[in-house]
Amino acid sequence: MKKIGLIYNATRSSNLDFAKKIGEHLSEKGITTCIYKTGVPDSDLGLLKEDLDFALILGGDGTLLGTSRILAPKNIPMFGINTGHLGFLTEGRPGSSFELLDKVLAGEYRIEERAMLQANVSSLSRNMIALNDIVIYRAVDKRMLHLTLSVNGRPVADYHSDGLIISTPTGSTAYAMAAGGAVMDPEVRGIEIVPMCAHSLTNRPNIISDTKEITITFNRAHEGTVLQIDGQENYPVKKDDCIEVKKSPISAKLIRLLGEESDFYWTIRHKFHWGSLAVQDIT
Repeated sequence: MKKIGLIYNATRSSNLDFAKKIGEHLSEKGITTCIYKTGVPDSDLGLLKEDLDFALILGGDGTLLGTSRILAPKNIPMFGINTGHLGFLTEGRPGSSFELLDKVLAGEYRIEERAMLQANVSSLSRNMIALNDIVIYRAVDKRMLHLTLSVNGRPVADYHSDGLIISTPTGSTAYAMAAGGAVMDPEVRGIEIVPMCAHSLTNRPNIISDTKEITITFNRAHEGTVLQIDGQENYPVKKDDCIEVKKSPISAKLIRLLGEESDFYWTIRHKFHWGSLAVQDIT
């Protein structure tokens, strides 16, 4: 390891002090660091140009999600140390951060390649990528959206709903799960589609192969519809827009430690209390 990026969530002032302490720890080991802040309007993460061995993310899962959309295209692996709430994608317990970092420096880790989604809105001249999910919802109009979803050009379902959640396996434990979707193993090669409050008993979540392309069109005029990326970025959708969603050629590289606490099923059982007879408060 020669150069490591330290990216901290600047909404918590303590994270900067933490980043500086980690920088001193790494400097003692002969490793160069550069510090970037995110989560605030004057974020400088978008200016990152260094060739990094990996980036250390100090924050919660939301910080890692936002960082992934910048670092994944640069092919930079990410290691998240949880200073937030749940810490499903990030790792660590209070007081364990330096221990976890030293394990990474000692090579006691694996890299998980997490699939990302790519969305294109016909009225917007850019592609958007997401690690968790792409959500289409009515932000202003009180009426339900009337949508048609097609897969590889073939109509599959008409939805009268508040919107749609299109999720990666990584995002299946987030908004998609809260809306009644299935939990997917991160290694599953699939895309999950979850209607939001659909006005039909036959509109159910479904999972398709990630080799297929989704197209969404609108069957009724709508106002104030929004396409949301990872719950963080919002883009307006016009009434005549066509939305295309597919697996991105870009993947996010997550550094995961060797051991049960980095295992997907250990995490959902102990942090979500999955399958537990005595559900405890996860707060």
